[in-house]
Amino acid sequence: MDNAELKREADLLIEECRLPKLLAVYPGWFVGGSYGYDLMCWRDLDIYVLDPQHDLKRCFEVGYELTKRLAAKKSFFTNNVGSKPNGLYWGIKLGDARQGAWKLDVWFLDSENYERHVAYSAELNERMTAESRETILIIKKAYWRRPEYRDTVTSDLIYRAVLENGVRNTKDFERFLRDSLHR
Repeated sequence: MDNAELKREADLLIEECRLPKLLAVYPGWFVGGSYGYDLMCWRDLDIYVLDPQHDLKRCFEVGYELTKRLAAKKSFFTNNVGSKPNGLYWGIKLGDARQGAWKLDVWFLDSENYERHVAYSAELNERMTAESRETILIIKKAYWRRPEYRDTVTSDLIYRAVLENGVRNTKDFERFLRDSLHR
């Protein structure tokens, strides 16, 4: 499945769970990550919510509603207040992500961390070219089902390898990984 198809599916999911209405009580929110960069290769949404007060009750209400509306198979909460990023987190899985089910990462962040994500997303989008997007998608597609993906190999590592280290294909990326481990 390509990026455009996954984004259409994501838009339908966002509509189905009525996310804009659910998050309307917050001063700001956006869908970032691979959705925002046009780099989707699997069903994963990163949602960032501006929640300066870290309103735990409201955060749980959102987690409950998303779990119910999407018939999630697994929903888990993490209180990350006082750590990085400073916020509350819901991980919501609609099944096995490696088998094609949707996964949502919903971060409720203070102003500083929310603005940092907004700025990072804007900067990354500005730096992307058609060629770098294509290269990143090829590498992500080669790695996302592997056990090391999201552990030692992350999307961010792939983005940096391509945008900052001149990686142009999967073979270059494998060399980049070997060299990085020996530094």
